[in-house]
Amino acid sequence: MEALKYKIKDITEKGYPVKETVKVSELQPEGVQSLPIEEISIEGLMTKVGHNFLFTGIIEGMYIHLCDRCLGEARYKLRKEILWLFEKGICDEYLNVIVKKGNVSETKKSKQKEREEFDELAEKRVYQGDEIDLSPYVWEELVLDTPYKFLCKENCAGLCYVCGKNLNYESCNCNKQQDTIGEVVNTKLSELLQTVNLKLKEE
Repeated sequence: MEALKYKIKDITEKGYPVKETVKVSELQPEGVQSLPIEEISIEGLMTKVGHNFLFTGIIEGMYIHLCDRCLGEARYKLRKEILWLFEKGICDEYLNVIVKKGNVSETKKSKQKEREEFDELAEKRVYQGDEIDLSPYVWEELVLDTPYKFLCKENCAGLCYVCGKNLNYESCNCNKQQDTIGEVVNTKLSELLQTVNLKLKEE
């Protein structure tokens, strides 16, 4: 995926504008389950900050999936504000930054403290070589923001579990029939219990 890769030499203190529309299938890692979102747009600014690079921007898109209650179409709008700080380094397969341990001077400790304070605001990311690739981090955001449950609307009535009608658009008598059957069953059980109790008293 070349669309979300940016050369370090092109990014200055004035900033490098980012504006892309990308098919999510192009961001999807090999062997990973697809997401219910076809396309996203990402817009922002990549800025050089000392030896590091700061990306501020917004990711937008639309998740589309079957409603978990009525099986109709459910939509969830994505609008994610991003603040990523990129520094040169390496990360594992889960995008966790690998930190090299060693002796740290007092000057470095002071600078490290300043960076840690800044890191509290910006999420730390790493890059390698001469370019920054946003693709794996955009994919990560899409995964984390995928709703665990899709509903066409909050008060979706769902499907009738007896006849399968979509109760958002039409009604049925199945529930009434079930209630009637339930009342009959309860009445018969009550009569049976009363008969048993009477027999026990007689004995």
